[in-house]
Amino acid sequence: MTSDLEMTDRQSPIGDCVAAFLLLSRIPVGWYHFPDDRPPNLTSALWAFPLVGLVIGGSGGAILVAASLLGLPPLVASGLALAGMALLTGAMHEDGLADMADGFGGGRDAESIMRIMHDSRIGAYGVLALILAMALRLSLLAMCLDTMSGWTLIGFIALIGAANRFQPVLQLAVFPLSPHAKLAALTGRPGTGRLIAALVVWFPAMVWLFGTIATVAIILPAFAVSLWIGQTATRRINGLTGDVMGASTIIAEIMMLMCWASLGAMLPA
Repeated sequence: MTSDLEMTDRQSPIGDCVAAFLLLSRIPVGWYHFPDDRPPNLTSALWAFPLVGLVIGGSGGAILVAASLLGLPPLVASGLALAGMALLTGAMHEDGLADMADGFGGGRDAESIMRIMHDSRIGAYGVLALILAMALRLSLLAMCLDTMSGWTLIGFIALIGAANRFQPVLQLAVFPLSPHAKLAALTGRPGTGRLIAALVVWFPAMVWLFGTIATVAIILPAFAVSLWIGQTATRRINGLTGDVMGASTIIAEIMMLMCWASLGAMLPA
């Protein structure tokens, strides 16, 4: 189902990119002005979500490399990289992870789940989810420093960031939006063309970097988990919300880095 906000007039590719950055980041895009009678079309912008991930991930990778060159310990460098990425996104994905953990962990039905997820306070499930996610991400990024460096490392973290932001696009192509969704209600189904465009942003580059077999081994488990999350959300709250999709990006990042780490000898140094 297409969002009611999707316009008959096509939004330009630049407009798509700006809309994606407006939604998914704190990066200033005030240089671009949307017409007064045509607000940002977020459904049209879905293909550009991985572009935001490229920039956020590339920034995190650059911080990771710079901190390492300054002689900082790997865990410290990883912490700085995660802090930088969180600042660029406003920690919206981390917030989604905590909200989803609280809601799905403590709610019994759709109404109670959504009431908990919309509560600004964080509960035990949310705290635990954030601690575990942060510990895993710190460890995995530190491991990246042991096997990669320079532009290769920056490019890898950028591609992981792009692949993470592909997860909401994939979920929206398969599952409906929850009637309880708020910000996510501004989006709709991406359609085949936008889904392919979102994949093209990062998939060929990852294949070039690691090869087809290794790339598929890295991304398929993350895709499977994202689809499982979408199915669970559809069963429990009748569809996707922004928190669910935000949580999926964090979980996909962890899954991809874990798969990369487990492949070890298959991947280039």
